Amino acid sequence: KKSTYMGFEKWWLPPAPEVKKPRSLYNAASLAYLGDCIYELYARRHFFFPPLSINEYNKRVMDVVKCESQDLLLNKLLGEDFLTEEERDILRWGRNIVSSKTRTRKRAGIAVYNRASSLETLIGYLYLTNFKRLEQMMFQLGFTSGASSQNIADELRSSFQKTTSTSVQSQQPAKR
Repeated sequence: KKSTYMGFEKWWLPPAPEVKKPRSLYNAASLAYLGDCIYELYARRHFFFPPLSINEYNKRVMDVVKCESQDLLLNKLLGEDFLTEEERDILRWGRNIVSSKTRTRKRAGIAVYNRASSLETLIGYLYLTNFKRLEQMMFQLGFTSGASSQNIADELRSSFQKTTSTSVQSQQPAKR
């Protein structure tokens, strides 16, 4: 009897090598590199159903893997107080990655890029240390394996814009 999870075999991702203390073996950039790959696989799986054109798959995936969307998703996790203290520590460690992706950093800004890198670092870390927790976190972010036409990035952007416009209005002085 096959073990399944969310309709897929338990290990729909390649099993991670056993690493007890990834921080002692890998730097944050290495874990972010791995996390970037794992994150994109979750995004691709999320948008795979219902069947779409390749161009539509790519558009949806690219919208959710860019650093601006990753930053919004990280803010969602932080706002919901979902992360443990250890996970927040990994985020702080991953935020300090130095990268040569100057085009991306210029487009999004260094702060957004660094926060997105910290999320990728956490994803890489959890993939190596606690796959079950990684699955919980990705589900919390809205990634599913069932039929989904939901565009995670658009949903987050609209909720972020509502929050921003409300806070800007409350900061404006009253009209006389």
